[in-house]
Amino acid sequence: MATIQKQGKGYKITVSQGYDYTGKRIRQYMTWVPEPGMTERQIKKELERRAVLFEEQVKTGASANANIRFADFSAKYMAEYAQLYLKPKTVRTYTENLVRINQAMGHIRLCDLRTAHVNSFYRNLQESGVRNRVTAVCKLDLRARIGTQRGALSAFSRKAGVSRATINQAIEGKPVNKNSADAIAAVLDISLNKAFTVTTHGEPIAPASVISYHRTLSSILSRAVKWGYIQSNPADAAEKPALGRREAAYLEEADARRLLELLQEEPIRWRAVITFDLLSGLRRAELLGLRWQDVDLDAHTITIRQTSNYLPGMGVYVGAPKTDSSARPLPISTAAVMILLEYKRWQDAQREKLGDAWEDQDGRVFTTDMGAPIFPDSVTQWFSAFVARNGLPKVTVHSLRHTYASLMIADGTPLVVVSRQLGHAQTSTTANIYAHAIASAQARAMQTFDRFNDIVAGQATADPAELENKKKAARE
Repeated sequence: MATIQKQGKGYKITVSQGYDYTGKRIRQYMTWVPEPGMTERQIKKELERRAVLFEEQVKTGASANANIRFADFSAKYMAEYAQLYLKPKTVRTYTENLVRINQAMGHIRLCDLRTAHVNSFYRNLQESGVRNRVTAVCKLDLRARIGTQRGALSAFSRKAGVSRATINQAIEGKPVNKNSADAIAAVLDISLNKAFTVTTHGEPIAPASVISYHRTLSSILSRAVKWGYIQSNPADAAEKPALGRREAAYLEEADARRLLELLQEEPIRWRAVITFDLLSGLRRAELLGLRWQDVDLDAHTITIRQTSNYLPGMGVYVGAPKTDSSARPLPISTAAVMILLEYKRWQDAQREKLGDAWEDQDGRVFTTDMGAPIFPDSVTQWFSAFVARNGLPKVTVHSLRHTYASLMIADGTPLVVVSRQLGHAQTSTTANIYAHAIASAQARAMQTFDRFNDIVAGQATADPAELENKKKAARE
């Protein structure tokens, strides 16, 4: 039986759990402070409700300090779970998202957190002016200040703690976020306003970003349930914005062929990485993490065992594949083997030419001219420039993966095979992403049975105009 005792402005609710092995009584406590303006009758009724609920939580083992505030529990979650078990990029995303989440809900105790709080937070995110995004465009000749000698950009990037891709954006006069601008200005020893034109944007947060906040919040609250702090996750029933269906950008076969032809005029270092990506459908991180020990040129297979990623402050680092199904052996085409063989001859010549200066770390397939792992965004930047100068359809490096999948589906490859090649955890994921290609393949498949038109309805039905007339008559 729970007992209630007045304590300052609130009330202390105590539930006994018997005795420990020394004979000492075990008690669980929680406190509750009434909202201003509540009548004595309302207070009494709410106290009774909370006492019954707390007693039930203690009995079911879900009372592990449910009074803890969300901000304190989220810090515990990040230290005791996220940092130990989640990938660095996920930890970074959660850390960034928690700034806004804690501003909205950090003060609420876990036992008091409701779906209504979560819904209110999501609605607020989508209001105009909430995002308060700040961007900055560099006013200086940043390239001249950094220097053009080899390694100058990398050295500046390390000193500022800002990725080379972001610094290149600033050099090109493109907007960067305020934190990056602050770091660049600090290294240059110039005030932010002298170095950059700063602009504040007030547009609402995009639905995809709201979903990102939801993933963070849901993960934390799910762990609170698992650790016995609360009985259910308030985010499970929350109302999330609809993302809408977005078609994956890909190249038609004719454009893919043209891309490969245009690549023949490019240096082998770039030609190989882009060509192989199109012919293998790998994610960028998987492509750049590939090692020669993971390649069997005789058997025409590769095995995905690691990824190559980048984070400010960490630099380029090796990570695990995205999911368990991402770590997979894959057959590759003869064309893919041919480009690898040509690239390997170039890389071997580079290694021999540089000798001890070769910067190989773990036998990567795709490297810089010096043998070091490739900075991921450099591939993206090179490909974007290549697409622009050759007038190709506007696609990204990731579009090469979509092209690979779409061409396989168009060629009649079973969806389960496509899914395995892509490393998707479920075939339904493949079906959702490539609905456009599947629909086109289904339409073509149905044309197979047009060969029986003359038998089923007579030779005249083979005439499209006659068929339309018959349809019209049937509708009337």
